[in-house]
This record gives sequence, C-alpha cells and structure tokens, in this order.
Amino acid sequence: MSETTSLWDRRLILVGGKGGVGRTTVAAAIAHECARRGRRTLLLQANAADRVGGYFGRPPVGVDLVELAPKLWAINTTPAAALAEYGLMVLKFGAVYDMVFENRITKAFLRAVPGIDDYAVLGKVWFHTTETERGKPRWDTVVFDMPASGHSLSMLRIPQVITETVPEGPLTRDARAVLALLRDPTRCATVLVTLAEEMPVNEVRELSAKLAALGVPTQQVVANQIYPDRFPPGSIPARVLDALDAPADPTLAALATHARLAAARATLARTYLGELRAWTPAPLTTLPMIFADELGPADVARLGGALAASVDAAA
Repeated sequence: MSETTSLWDRRLILVGGKGGVGRTTVAAAIAHECARRGRRTLLLQANAADRVGGYFGRPPVGVDLVELAPKLWAINTTPAAALAEYGLMVLKFGAVYDMVFENRITKAFLRAVPGIDDYAVLGKVWFHTTETERGKPRWDTVVFDMPASGHSLSMLRIPQVITETVPEGPLTRDARAVLALLRDPTRCATVLVTLAEEMPVNEVRELSAKLAALGVPTQQVVANQIYPDRFPPGSIPARVLDALDAPADPTLAALATHARLAAARATLARTYLGELRAWTPAPLTTLPMIFADELGPADVARLGGALAASVDAAA
C-alpha cells in the first residue's frame, strides 16, 4: 500500500470491478481476513444475488444481519430497506416514519428523485462506518461489495452532486461526510478486481481513471482466477509438450490437448498481467483459480491468506 495505513486497518474497503470477475469472492476473502485479524467486520452487499452465505456454509444473506464466522457479519441490503432505515434514523419514531415515508405521494416523489436508491445504499454503507455500540464503533471495518463498474461509478458520484447542487441542510451535511470518507486514504481503501483478459483489463483501467477523477484513488488491484503456469517457456514440461505432435493414443492425445489449452491460458495471463503492471499505480495481487463447483469456507480462507501475503509483502 502506498499509505502507511494497512489495507486491513481501513474503516471502509470498497471492492469494485466489472461483472463476472469474482468481485464478490474477493470481497468475501478480504472480509474473512479482516475478521481473522481480530477486526469486527461487516460485509455489505446491495441487492445482490447472494453467494456469500454459501461461501461460509450459511443460508443466503438478506436484509437482516447474519453472522458468518467469528467477528464477521454480512447484510444484503436493498434500496427500499436502506431508505426505510435512513427515514427512521432521521424521523426517530416509527409512527412519524409511516406518516411520511409510507405516504403514497411521498413514495411517488422519492421514486422520481434521480439516484435516490443508490444514495440510500451508499448512505447505509457510510452509516455503518459511524455506527456505535456502547460508546464504541460497532464495526472496525466495513467491506462494501459494490455493484458492477458503471453502476458503482454513478453511486460514488452522488455525494459530490448533492454537495454542489442541493441547498445546505441535513442531506448536504451527510453527503459531505460521505465524500470526505471516500476521499480519505487513511480511512477508505479501494480495491479493484479484474481478470487477466483483454476486456476486464481495459475496463478496470478505465474504472481506475474515473475513480481518480472523483478523488477516490485505487489502492489495490487484484487479478483474479489466474491459472497455474505449469508450462513456462523453456521449461522441461514445455519442451515435452512441444514434442508431442499428434499422439496416437487417444488418452495421451486428450491430455496433450488439455495441456496446450492450459499453456495458452497461462501465456494469455502473462501478457495481460504485464499490461496491468505497466499502468497501475497501485500494488497488483494475483489470486489463483480455484477449481471447484462451489466455493466453501476453506476456499475463502485460502484466497484471503493469499491476498494477505501479497498485500503485507508490498506494505
């Protein structure tokens, strides 16, 4: 990390990236590692098709807090649930909330406000970073598994838009606090997840640039699902593979085909990892492909450990 504060000591960790790169898996691994280090951790998703529960051998995570492991909890909020929670915090009493937020006209007005759903979710994330219990922070770290790239950018732009366009009041006060948190590298870290492939690498590069323009720098890049390189150029296995032209034995032929595919995949990964290292200003971590139908607690712990070893070595 470029700052003196460790990734694991941040109050908020944003995990972003395009769909399909394993963003949720990396977020779960980060949250698991934070909890393993003794930090009371909340893993927060927004309107997601939940997989986190299964990662920890638990039922799907919904809008209520669920304990996944020692010191690790999760919640999968929705815009409606986040807005309701915000309304109750502002109005204090359930009866008053019902009169205002459950009013048909108010509901129609809120639905017409651009970005209100995204801001409600982001506001909930921020609230949990400030939440207290018996006079102490309830959570040491909140890990936010953000929506896919374009959606997350829209979400993170909202606090700045509010501070620039909305008259002074409670909404602008909270938006200013959210913006200050997002831009404070000692409290907030942004981790971007990609694959070592052309489209994901191009998209994560673009996302990183747009986040920087918002004042939210990328502090870690994770290249996920890297295939093992069993046939590095010039090695004995690579030379043996090159010598296998067209084996007559069908089993050997199938193995050779599979090996060539694996070698080609590793070559592709080397190419795009080189591109990532060439442009990213942030440390780059690689995580291995885990060949399993469903990931479980041991897999999440393994990924968290691999991530920790790389992050700590670069610190």
